[in-house]
Amino acid sequence: MNRFLLLLLAGLSLLYPFTSGSEVVDKIVAIVNDDIITLSDVERYVRVEKQGRFTSADEYFRNAGLKDKLDAFIENTLIEQQAKKLKIEISDLEVQMVVDSIKKQNLITEEDLKEQLRKANSSYKSFFEGIRSNLVRTKVLARTISPDVVLSEASIKEYYEANPDEFRAEEYWLQQVFISSRRQEAPARAQAAYNALQQGKPFEQAAREYSDDPSAKQGGDIGYVKKEDLVPELRQAINLLIPGTYSHPVQTPYGYHIIKVLDVRKSDALPFDAVKESIQEKIVQKESEKRYKEYVAKLRASSYIEVKI
Repeated sequence: MNRFLLLLLAGLSLLYPFTSGSEVVDKIVAIVNDDIITLSDVERYVRVEKQGRFTSADEYFRNAGLKDKLDAFIENTLIEQQAKKLKIEISDLEVQMVVDSIKKQNLITEEDLKEQLRKANSSYKSFFEGIRSNLVRTKVLARTISPDVVLSEASIKEYYEANPDEFRAEEYWLQQVFISSRRQEAPARAQAAYNALQQGKPFEQAAREYSDDPSAKQGGDIGYVKKEDLVPELRQAINLLIPGTYSHPVQTPYGYHIIKVLDVRKSDALPFDAVKESIQEKIVQKESEKRYKEYVAKLRASSYIEVKI
């Protein structure tokens, strides 16, 4: 699964239902202004594997580790209350546009997304509503936190000079066995090459024997490659590799690749003008996070919150 999508699913699973066969008596666990939070509310907010049967809500919270999550649920409730006061609503069309963007970024279809949600013990409806909740939060913060962070050219340059390693791209020295998708037997040939490697065949020899890439003559050696120059599937694959290891067969629009990492190095630092915009975005993000924490602290201070566990 694409790493970005995996993280997104994990995050949204904190917002919507996970079902379980465990029997826990429902109980009021907190009051936030005029809203009552029950144990089942928190279960729907947090994806939790419940094992065994607990005799009380307190025991359940201790064993399932939900106490740490209740605080986040209270914070989310405060944001939703503010959305109602500000009359902020998110349409189905706005949510669908985000869903479509996620599918495009991860090169997956609607069916692929639903299957990955199923494996994550979630549902498409929960995923959809989780995105709506995130969009509500974004609009509340945009309305209540000043977006204006004034940065001078000098302050951006100062950050650049103080953090040079951030602006050095990683380069990977790679070997590959490539099986063209034009081959009718491409999947079987790729698997055969992988099996040969697993049985101890040197990578160079496997490349010469199986690879359709011109680099086969050099034992599959394709030299140093910048990570961002690789297709998404191969970028994802090398995230899991360290020098000296190779991947399973990875399918791309061009065929099947078995990638081996020989070395990783840092390139020369990118020029300031090339990264100036990204530095500005990073500084603005940090400042926004700081203002968000201050805003939530004010909401808490001005609200009636009673935790009953």
